[in-house]
Amino acid sequence: MELIISGRHVDVTDAMREHARSRAEKLGRVSNHLMHMTVTLGIEGERHTAEIIAKTRGKGEVVAKSVSHDMYTSIDQVISKVEKQLQKVEARYKDRRTGSKENRFGDIAKAKEGSSEEDAASEGD
Repeated sequence: MELIISGRHVDVTDAMREHARSRAEKLGRVSNHLMHMTVTLGIEGERHTAEIIAKTRGKGEVVAKSVSHDMYTSIDQVISKVEKQLQKVEARYKDRRTGSKENRFGDIAKAKEGSSEEDAASEGD
């Protein structure tokens, strides 16, 4: 996974860079489809922002932004947001890969059961 950490109106210190890198490595374990991630840290007055744009295989892109009064808190919050989004993406890939037969065939079977019950009720009248 390629990781780029940059700053907007702030000089990114080694400590901030290492904090963001260690948290971002955790995301690599959540998703096998994660290809590229850009972390942008910024300060606007007293607002510390952290933004992540993560690109996955195919057309997938995950974007999250967090604002707080502490840069490290912003980083932790945005990583948490991206982690939740990546878990959803992974679930979609898994459903697509396994075919999710339960959903497709289960709905058809339920529909047939419902129609046969209706037929039996109408025959009894």
